[in-house]
Amino acid sequence: MMRVQTVSVQMVREVQTVVAALKAAGDGELAQQLHRASRSVVLNIAEGLAFPRGARQANHLRLALGSARESAACMELAVVTGVLGGDEVEALADRVDYVCRMLFLLLRA
Repeated sequence: MMRVQTVSVQMVREVQTVVAALKAAGDGELAQQLHRASRSVVLNIAEGLAFPRGARQANHLRLALGSARESAACMELAVVTGVLGGDEVEALADRVDYVCRMLFLLLRA
């Protein structure tokens, strides 16, 4: 389970580039949303890992999954609005997708 924490921290590090681009393009609102959502992934995973398997852990992992999907949607909006090109976020989008898949599998276990 620690792998998902490590990968999500890497994701947040990489998200900062997109956040900076959004701010530079004048979309501070979307930048702030992406900033908060990506950090929420890491924080909810960390909080969930503090509990043994069960409802409390699952709740935090579900919140982390929702925030990861929100992060992906923010990046999609950055591309759709022309702030970034698809190539610029492709690797990061893959990492976010990987985090989502890991969380989904943890929730099914």
